Amino acid sequence: MSQNTPADFEYLITDGTGRETRIPLYMDNNTRDLAVPHRFDPPDWACLDHHQCKHCPLDTEEHRYCPVALRLAWAFSQTEWGDSYDDIELEVVTPTRRYSSRTSLQRALGSLFGLVCSLSPCPHTLPLRPMGIFHLPLADESETFFRAASVFLLHRYLQREQDPSLTLDLSLMEHTYYNLREINRSFAARLRGVQGAEAATNAIILLDMLTRDVAFQLEEQMPHLRRLFGMQ
Repeated sequence: MSQNTPADFEYLITDGTGRETRIPLYMDNNTRDLAVPHRFDPPDWACLDHHQCKHCPLDTEEHRYCPVALRLAWAFSQTEWGDSYDDIELEVVTPTRRYSSRTSLQRALGSLFGLVCSLSPCPHTLPLRPMGIFHLPLADESETFFRAASVFLLHRYLQREQDPSLTLDLSLMEHTYYNLREINRSFAARLRGVQGAEAATNAIILLDMLTRDVAFQLEEQMPHLRRLFGMQ
């Protein structure tokens, strides 16, 4: 992860004064996890037992740090944040393309948090790994639902190749997004009170609203998806 190595994802945030914040993110070539430098000294709020998720299956004796919190701490350690509603210019750079948008700081950080979650070795976020690898910054409600449904249906299809008795459904998607809501709540508690983390906390609350909407819209969106494919 040297300065000369192209990042897998790079978030560039430019505030109203022209100050640019650069957050390069790298994936481990073997695990596809988001890599964290060995020299990084995580803050206390990244410890697994600090507002640990109620449904967390990890043991504090084996894991000192929460896998998501550790990577979030690394990503957020590289800058100082402003106010949640500050207008910023966001550019996200990958090896194949660039995305740019004028948005609020909390939306940009919410997008970054979603990426970090999907590329962390948390048992509850691992099903989202393909969405992280093919990251779409600032995805709205409809885009998120379409991408998630596509990913989870493909996952189920591949599972059925090994076990034809499985039904083709979105039960894993429902279960995963239910778990994500608990993660979002826990992380809002983790960051609440951390100096300079107000924008990050509000970003997670905003992301939780999107997660909740995606989970609740499963049945509501099905007719819309059918129409996209010319079906009644």
